[in-house]
Amino acid sequence: MLNLSVAGMVEKSQLSSEGVWLLLVEVAIPDLSEPLRLVRNNEDIIWNGHTWTAFNFKLGDVTEDNKGKPQSVPLQISNITQTVQAYVEENNGLTGTAVTLRVVHSQYLNNILPELEEVFTVQSTTCDSKWITFFLGSERSIQVRFPFRRVLKNFCAWRDQYKGIECGYAGSLMECDGTLTSCRTRDNEARYGGEPSIPEGGLYA
Repeated sequence: MLNLSVAGMVEKSQLSSEGVWLLLVEVAIPDLSEPLRLVRNNEDIIWNGHTWTAFNFKLGDVTEDNKGKPQSVPLQISNITQTVQAYVEENNGLTGTAVTLRVVHSQYLNNILPELEEVFTVQSTTCDSKWITFFLGSERSIQVRFPFRRVLKNFCAWRDQYKGIECGYAGSLMECDGTLTSCRTRDNEARYGGEPSIPEGGLYA
């Protein structure tokens, strides 16, 4: 069970919110006094006394061995600027380095504790012109899916419960295609069940 803060539980229970959940990644870089701190966002944030740099990165699906046992989870960080690649090349692919993933909420950045925190270890690394992929391993963390239901960028999670509690629409229109445009047509975008701020492909919530 997730141990959310009071603010996190309130936010999770709301049908609509002005804020978003943010994924933070912290990579310990050998011989550097400060780790690399990134946030999947369109602007930098300050949390827990540190600046987290807005950066394009994403988590992939957990891979399994031939016995179905969770093995690793890929963390892909944009390599367009080759900023991170320099650290990778100087430190043997950062193999064995600790990578900490955290989830915070944009409305409660004054909270010093994250809503979720998991620590992984870099098992191996690959690079190409677009992405640096760290394959992260942990006996416990890679067996935990967070968030727990699939959330898509351009598709409403409440479509199958149209006019239900989560949807909240009570007008006369009888059908909805699950898009944000349809929600806006109904003046109901505050209850939209998708997440326009996340990357294409969605994530699990």
